[in-house]
Amino acid sequence: MTAADLTALPFPAGEPAALPSGPWQGLLERRGHPAALADRQGVLRVVSAAFARRLGRTTVELQGQPVAGLITAEQHKGLQGLLQGMRQELMLPVRADAPPLRLSWLQAADAASAAWLLLELPDQRLERRALEALFRDHGGAVALLHLQLQQLDLVQGKLGLQAGEALLEVLAHRLAGCLPPGALFCREGGDRFLVLLPGDWSSEGVLQALDGLLSALEEPLTLSEHVLEPAFHVGVARSPADGSAFGPLHRAATRALELTHKPPVSACRLAEPPERGLQLRERLAGPLAIALEGEGLELAFQPILELESSRLVGAEVLCRWDDPVLGRQVPSDFINVAVATEQISALGRWVVEAALATLAAWDRAGHRLERIGINISALQLEDPQGMPFLREAVVRHGLATDRVVLELAEADVIALSARAVDHLRDLHRQGFRLAMDDFGTGYSGLKRLTQLPFSQVKVDRSLIAAIDYDPMQQAMLMALVTTAAGSGVDLVAEGIERSRQLQMLQSLGCRYGQGFHLAPPLSAAEMEAALSEPSGRWRADAAGGVRVGEG
Repeated sequence: MTAADLTALPFPAGEPAALPSGPWQGLLERRGHPAALADRQGVLRVVSAAFARRLGRTTVELQGQPVAGLITAEQHKGLQGLLQGMRQELMLPVRADAPPLRLSWLQAADAASAAWLLLELPDQRLERRALEALFRDHGGAVALLHLQLQQLDLVQGKLGLQAGEALLEVLAHRLAGCLPPGALFCREGGDRFLVLLPGDWSSEGVLQALDGLLSALEEPLTLSEHVLEPAFHVGVARSPADGSAFGPLHRAATRALELTHKPPVSACRLAEPPERGLQLRERLAGPLAIALEGEGLELAFQPILELESSRLVGAEVLCRWDDPVLGRQVPSDFINVAVATEQISALGRWVVEAALATLAAWDRAGHRLERIGINISALQLEDPQGMPFLREAVVRHGLATDRVVLELAEADVIALSARAVDHLRDLHRQGFRLAMDDFGTGYSGLKRLTQLPFSQVKVDRSLIAAIDYDPMQQAMLMALVTTAAGSGVDLVAEGIERSRQLQMLQSLGCRYGQGFHLAPPLSAAEMEAALSEPSGRWRADAAGGVRVGEG
């Protein structure tokens, strides 16, 4: 039904207080997008459920409200002009918490003086050029999300091009249903979507909103009798910090999306303008030095489980910093600042000391953890004080070196200098266990794996993202399992986030794993409570958290 269809209807003449809601409500509900009717005074009389839902209100709340309340004060004059008899359509951007509003007159058939105002909210799905135009008209703070579906090529290769398009259409409907009021999106060609979220978003706020969005988008679905669990990578840019025009903002979101595929791989990245690194150094360098001297840093522990038995066998140490003035800091931010300001060795020593002290405390309390994984960088391997410190710290806390797993990212392993390689081999001779972290780039990493004495390989999440349905990933992991078993290397799958991933990893013979589906990062107290359970077995509860139990 179009606006012309409504215009042809026998609207009552004069200025009635209200329309008969029954038939007109039905007409609005059958329109292709949210709509409402207002009288000549600009008062809402009939409102469709979709219209109310898009504005975050109820139909009862909106009926009787002035149309002017839906738009900004700056646009009020234009609305009044329309109400005074202008016969035309306008697209008025409303406040940041509401989508664009299209207004048009519906003239009564038998009385030129009688008219009703039709209000329509355009579809949240737009053409790319319309999204750009709305961004220009908005003129305020927004967040731009660049979403990329990971499985489209696999679906099209296995089920055909039409199945791929059907999948994208289903996801577009999901996206429209779970976006907050005021948000709009468009297809960015291929496997990508752009989402515009009006508002002045903090980094924590936009990540929280994105978490809820992805939870809804990534629910399992059935396509051509195949069960799929969609997975997205997302780049996020915010205006005006990352760009005050659409072009720069889009490029920033695209760069952030590209970073999600690079170590450390993650589902989402925030844009980082070129000057942001310098700003971070200026803002964080001093407070970080103070935190290293005081008690500003703390540890979290990502549990590592034996997949078949759900037995807790180890944990990866993560560093957290909650500054009393600056607030909680993103780990990648302060680690990059530590590298740029030559504080990484001091940060590494703090993490080692705190982790080993915590492990020894658990031992004294009778809560033994088999192994603890500590991330080290290539720069730490180059530090002449770093190697003696590791050995001294282990002895000081009365621990065996083989309970300490030193994790080195694959990208760092490939680029190690001859001196760093010698230090790595020396650590192995001293009894430390070595792990190649974020394994996933292929030949170069495999070559280094055969050259250096690694006892553990941690498979990057990018190699198991589609493990539950992608035959190629299954074949690659099977080859890794076989290679690891033949060389005595433990294989740990990172980023396990779905039950079907876990089931497939178990069936392929992968022995160990970590990820939010198994357990989120825990505080030292939470980890000790987990270790105190006699069974040492884990299971996910109904709320998506994790508890220890007999399972």
